Amino acid sequence: MNTTESIDSAVRQSVRAAAADVVDDAATFTGALVRERSVRGNEGQVQERIADELREIGLAVELLEAGDVQGIEDHPEFGGAADSYRGRPNVSATRAGAGDGRSLLFNGHIDVVPEGDRDQWSFDPFGGEITDGEIRGRGASDMKGGVAAMIYAVRTLEQAGIALAGDLTLQTVIEEEAGGFGGSLATALAGPTADAVVIPEPTDFDCWIANDGVSYFRVTVAGKSAHAANTDSGVNAITKAAPIHSALVDLHETRKETVHDDRFERDGENTVSLNVGCLHAGEWPSSVPDEAVLEGRVSHAPAETRATIREQVEAAVSDAVADDRWFDEHPPAVEWFGWRGRSAEIDGDEPILETVQSVGEDVMGERPRAIGFPGGIDTRFFVHDADTPALCFGPGAHNIHGADEYLPVDELEDTIAALALIAVAWCGIDDSASDLANATGEGDA
Repeated sequence: MNTTESIDSAVRQSVRAAAADVVDDAATFTGALVRERSVRGNEGQVQERIADELREIGLAVELLEAGDVQGIEDHPEFGGAADSYRGRPNVSATRAGAGDGRSLLFNGHIDVVPEGDRDQWSFDPFGGEITDGEIRGRGASDMKGGVAAMIYAVRTLEQAGIALAGDLTLQTVIEEEAGGFGGSLATALAGPTADAVVIPEPTDFDCWIANDGVSYFRVTVAGKSAHAANTDSGVNAITKAAPIHSALVDLHETRKETVHDDRFERDGENTVSLNVGCLHAGEWPSSVPDEAVLEGRVSHAPAETRATIREQVEAAVSDAVADDRWFDEHPPAVEWFGWRGRSAEIDGDEPILETVQSVGEDVMGERPRAIGFPGGIDTRFFVHDADTPALCFGPGAHNIHGADEYLPVDELEDTIAALALIAVAWCGIDDSASDLANATGEGDA
């Protein structure tokens, strides 16, 4: 099976009914996940809660800590461990099929970005309350709601009396928000994966089939310290950094006008971007700063290489100071650190894409678009490191990474139903072990 058209209408109706039955429990579970402040380094407790939930539905749980994956630190995308991986496992569990269908992996991250200034929130960012049909709090949309939908899709299949022909694996991972090194990179390297991967990120029910590569960079500019009363005897590193910042802004403008991929520009966004996000300089108002440090993020399209974009950034920095004699003996230092994710893409004719688009159209009434995401997502690890087609498909992105994040409960229900039907369409039904007659009422006399 590839599409919902090939699924019996009684099966589809049974799945939708079962999703409606379980959504209140799924919303409560999502709220419980939100109450765990699982920022990077603090994912262990929420993973324990998820493991318990998986065991409760009869699945055998496997734990994988990134530090136990041989060779992970030598991987070109490994950006370094800011925290020990001990006590922060990735969790996997498989609902075994009959063995004659395709296998499917649902993957989701359980880490969240920090809440920021709590005064900007109108509710507790980690309250997990359900109010006016919304699950509220950090991670509700990105992406603990998607994780709950994965688990409750299995409960939906159970309630609908549907056994699958292929294996369905659920996997929850750590530190996606910080690059995914200890999460999906570890699980993709450790293997095995499946015949396809679906990640219920908050895509607004579109399909993300491509992503930009992302690199973090740091530019260190040297100055010469002096007392502010004798300013001209020093060299102000902030002043020296100013033309470098201007050059990087110009590079962003040039690239957004010259680098295009239609998959990334359907909502008016740029295909690529460059942002200087941090400036660190000086220690005292009465001192001339002897160092300034700029830190930024630059992305590259799937048609580009990471090496090429690095060359462009380094050239922009060098050209910006070429006429300043100070830099002859004090050249700015460019360092590439932290996140260094590759771009990735799958073909538009991949069978898993057709399956997800067909199901999405059936559940939401509108065919999901196959588009690109202008940043790093975990699909890249499965595409590159496990040779497995992977895409993202999930609910709306409601104030993610900002104040007052939330997820509508009705979107959670649609996600549960869609994931369950994707599993049916992709893995197939094991007719010998399914109890569809009872599930749909057809067995009543």
